Amino acid sequence: MTTTTSASRLNRYLVWLPLAALSLYWLLAYAGLAPGEWTWGFLRLTGVIGYALLALSVASGALLAARFAPPAWLAKPLQYGWHGLTAGSGLALVGIHVALSLVSAHYPQSLDGVLVPGLATFSPFAMGLGTIGTYLLLAPYLSFAGRRVLSGRWVKVFHLFAYPGFAAGTLHGMLIGSDRLAWLYLAGLALVAFTVSVRLAEGRCPRLEAGAHEAAGHRG
Repeated sequence: MTTTTSASRLNRYLVWLPLAALSLYWLLAYAGLAPGEWTWGFLRLTGVIGYALLALSVASGALLAARFAPPAWLAKPLQYGWHGLTAGSGLALVGIHVALSLVSAHYPQSLDGVLVPGLATFSPFAMGLGTIGTYLLLAPYLSFAGRRVLSGRWVKVFHLFAYPGFAAGTLHGMLIGSDRLAWLYLAGLALVAFTVSVRLAEGRCPRLEAGAHEAAGHRG
């Protein structure tokens, strides 16, 4: 067994075992066998960690499209691996976060309240932003999974949904979050804005260089 295979297997265990444990806890909470304060704590924890992972996923996705030469520890294959890992685990945690809101004693929601924007019984606007953000962030993940059916052009289009989805998720956390985590949301926005700026700057430079060469040719 190679070192890469062992590391990949370890990564899967590190991701899926906690998710499986949280899913089991949800069943206990649904049956009324879990302490209410624990459920409230896990609801907040899954939302915060899920947001952080999705911020890393969106930022790394922007860098993947860039043409700069990364250092060895951030080589493209590693970027692809971390991008997929943070996207999948972040979305899974957000899914558990949503599921816990159905069984939490603090502002419990109905299924249609978390699935349909505006139908939540508590802070419907902020909850609706979370719902919309989740759908938009889920779109690129599902489009990549179905890339054998969709054309490459549509996969790229769906990946652009991640940016407004991340913005909606950020607003959701800032408006409805019970913890003082403004620093986390600002850091997430700054990270994504920086990586997107790098990508846009790379796209603009070739056009500027082409325009300069064309102008030089006319002067000659």
